[in-house]
Amino acid sequence: MTTAPHDSHRAEAKALNLGSAGNAVGAIAALFFYLRSGSDALLLDGLYTAVMAGASVIAGQVSRAALQPRSRAYPFGASGQEPLYVLFRTLVLLGIIAFAITSALGKVLAYLQGAPIHPVELGGLGWYFGAMVLLNLWLWQVFQRSWRRGERSSDMLRGMAISARIDALISAGTGVGLLGAPLLLGTALAPMVPITDSLLVLVLCVALLPEPIGIVMEAVAEAAGSSSSVGEDRLAQCREAIEPTFQAQACQLIELAMLKLGRTYTVVAYVEPGAPISATEVDALRMLLEHQVQTTLQAPVLAEVIITATHPYADAHS
Repeated sequence: MTTAPHDSHRAEAKALNLGSAGNAVGAIAALFFYLRSGSDALLLDGLYTAVMAGASVIAGQVSRAALQPRSRAYPFGASGQEPLYVLFRTLVLLGIIAFAITSALGKVLAYLQGAPIHPVELGGLGWYFGAMVLLNLWLWQVFQRSWRRGERSSDMLRGMAISARIDALISAGTGVGLLGAPLLLGTALAPMVPITDSLLVLVLCVALLPEPIGIVMEAVAEAAGSSSSVGEDRLAQCREAIEPTFQAQACQLIELAMLKLGRTYTVVAYVEPGAPISATEVDALRMLLEHQVQTTLQAPVLAEVIITATHPYADAHS
């Protein structure tokens, strides 16, 4: 059963508010235990969570703007704010990861050159890591449920769900590494114990990199207006759904152009009528196109029908 748009939007706003509160608690806890323990891995965890807390607040504003109707200021709607927001947030995360890598490599090199490394204070960290894993798994489920309830149309919720899952993995991996480091004493790996924290940061950063890089590439494609934001399979699915509709109206579908911007799809159908057609009939075709694509994609759609006898990419093909 399809969820009403009002209900899905309200669920999205609630999820983002919970994300702000939960991530704020996690960031404060991480920074407190960082000051107490001196662990750079905890600092990375805290900064990552702090970015998520701020991102949830901004995402709420962007979400409300994206749902506003078209206007003179935004003739195609404000959905373009969503990929820009996703791009900015992910670039901030990549900056944090780059800083963490640089700092960790500096400590490892200093240790190899004989500089003393202050040991990490492990007292109380077991409770902290357990609580953070549970908190982030809960936030992951909150964002995931809201994303599914909204017909998987919000890239912001999808990104927040991915980030919460990553944060849970960061906390779990850091906890296992730091709390398990003393077990290496008395073994051949004992010399690594002083830099376990820095090595953990490097491992976590390498593990984190693929996800934000992929999100950046998707956001850039959307912001640039690339058809790759839609995908060939989805384009073919929409073409198959609407072609019989135009044939029933004695119109030949010459080309279907689509792009995705945020949660909104913009669809332009280039058609050649078999007989003279009035402006009212063109409007009816546009409404049919919008309804058919919206039913197919279960997402907001802006549709337009252009009457033409020439393929829109004729110059490119010649």
